[in-house]
Amino acid sequence: MGDDERSLPSGGDDATIGRRHLLSALAAAGLAGCPGGGGGDGGDGDGGSDGGTVEAAAPSEWPSVDDGYYSGLVSTLSEEMGLAPGRFLYADNEADALSAYTLSGDAAEQSELEVGDDVPFSSALRVDVTEATENSWDVTFNGTVEDQGVVQGDVLLGVAYLRGPEESESTPTAEYVSKDEDNLSTNMVGSQPQIAPGPEWERYYFPIQFDYTSEPGTWWTEMFMGFDVQTVDVGGVALLYFGDNVAVEDLPSGPASGGGGGTPSGDWEAAADERIQEHRTADLTVEVTDADGNAVEGADVSVAMQEHDFGLGTAIGADYLVNETEEGDPYRENVTELFNTTVLGNHHKWRFWEENEDLSDAATEWLLDREMTMRGHVCLWAAVDSWAVPPDVVRAMGVEWEDNGVTDPELDPEYVRQRTMEHIPAIIEDYGEDIDEWEVANEVIHQPGLIKAINGVRATEDATLEDVDAVEAPVLGEWYDTAREAAPESISLAMNDYNTLAGPYPATRNQYERQVEFLTDHSLDAVGMQCHFSESETLSPGEIMEGLDRYASHDVRLRVTEFDMADEGWAEEDKADFFYQFLKTVFSHPAVDDFVVWGIWDPNHWLDDAPFFTEDWSEKPALEEYRSLVFDEWWTEESGSTDGDGVFATTGFKGEYEVTATVDGEDVTETVELSEDGATVELSPA
Repeated sequence: MGDDERSLPSGGDDATIGRRHLLSALAAAGLAGCPGGGGGDGGDGDGGSDGGTVEAAAPSEWPSVDDGYYSGLVSTLSEEMGLAPGRFLYADNEADALSAYTLSGDAAEQSELEVGDDVPFSSALRVDVTEATENSWDVTFNGTVEDQGVVQGDVLLGVAYLRGPEESESTPTAEYVSKDEDNLSTNMVGSQPQIAPGPEWERYYFPIQFDYTSEPGTWWTEMFMGFDVQTVDVGGVALLYFGDNVAVEDLPSGPASGGGGGTPSGDWEAAADERIQEHRTADLTVEVTDADGNAVEGADVSVAMQEHDFGLGTAIGADYLVNETEEGDPYRENVTELFNTTVLGNHHKWRFWEENEDLSDAATEWLLDREMTMRGHVCLWAAVDSWAVPPDVVRAMGVEWEDNGVTDPELDPEYVRQRTMEHIPAIIEDYGEDIDEWEVANEVIHQPGLIKAINGVRATEDATLEDVDAVEAPVLGEWYDTAREAAPESISLAMNDYNTLAGPYPATRNQYERQVEFLTDHSLDAVGMQCHFSESETLSPGEIMEGLDRYASHDVRLRVTEFDMADEGWAEEDKADFFYQFLKTVFSHPAVDDFVVWGIWDPNHWLDDAPFFTEDWSEKPALEEYRSLVFDEWWTEESGSTDGDGVFATTGFKGEYEVTATVDGEDVTETVELSEDGATVELSPA
């Protein structure tokens, strides 16, 4: 994505799901049918009321309830999490609250469940989606709030236990939403859009803040369940109203277990900082002696970090590096000041490289001259419309491409195979050890055209993944085997795709994990996860860790390859808050080696909304968070004096250091690499 001029994904599991409400109970009120449009926080108007008749006062104390599950929930939220008072809507017990929900949709049926004694709730239902539906909202589990209105700014918390039985025909998936009848395209829920519950019961929290005012009986919470033929179990539901007692960001979010999910915001950060200390720092020892080799006590020592070991990078527009233009000056300056890792957004792609290798080589040389680490993006990517495939190969894929003169396509599987097998070693061998890692194949799940063509299927848009199982296609393994033969031993081989962490999109994650498992038998070293976030696709720290853990379990290294937050309705300050949380969580995971933003400057960004700079080079709030973490919180500058044994010891973030000691008025300096096992540097006058 990004500089690679691709279009937004569309269709299937990975389309941005419009947040709509289709409920038969509302049809009688003349509200059947829904407006189109995507979701995200923020209404499309002031709502269905001027606020004059809505009574919604923040509770002054926590309720005393007889229901055992609800009283336990009060204890968790008030005592363990320290939240200010809330009160229950729907009912004051979980059985009646569950009965307030109605299953709607011709393709689903519900049944009661016996939940046993190993969970804190007593009432649960099983929802069976019996046939595939066109939209996720064609099956809904809806609870309209009849006796309480909300006003703009009100904060609420949805709670539910969810389970995805192993006997489900597809990956169990649900989406929790909240809205009213006058704002059907909105969703006031601030957590992940889709949930893929596991086979064991798990409590989920859903923070809500309304952007408009709604009368009693006109607003609701519900779960979309029409994702596929599937089974989802639901129990332990609750809806708590806080009014203005609690800030929505202080509410728990996501699953109650795992890496900080389901806990207030402060707890995730303490856990992340602890992991960072464990995995990103090491001991540095400085031993100072005089010219005769005797330990020097009281010698002044300074330890100054020069560069991070962790890869912090960006996608690069080759033109701005090589062409001496005025707008290129701040571009080049910021690239070198902010990052140690780079990837060319376009000019290592097949067609770009073959047709303008001089520009590709010049940009690569410019970056290498400044001691940047480089990733190769990408040997093979089947995106014809993004100009990533040479026209002769497009023709042999059986695809018409008028923009580049391909008007007489003729499917030729052997030609496509031959050209791919020739190109992989050609580009890898051309750069040798200058490129530290190559993405051999990009977006195979979403762009399987080359694999289809090799298997005799014209690579048109109406061909589906089912035509050829591209995820585990034999030729995919052959591509990686060919790359391994061509690459120097030190060069890493990677894969890359989107909707594999952001979202999450359960079906894509399942396919990607299957591809990881397949390619580990073909020299795969690293897994790239494109992270193109909209506001509705953000993840809690727990969800981020869960996704990273899933891929890391296959003994591969991880890269966040294409991070951005392009969403015109998402406030820059809120983007910065998410950026801080995401980067700190990613940095804390021991399997992650690189974090790469997909461009820094709006005019050179694929959606004109880069993370760091506007068109006039004004700085966005996320840049301040980046600098604060990378060059302040995670940057080591220490000084002190040697002890009686001539030793000064400290702990620093892994990376390159300049270490200086003053002995008899003379400064002695060495450069040292602080790595996993720590480092010891000996300083003595010549």
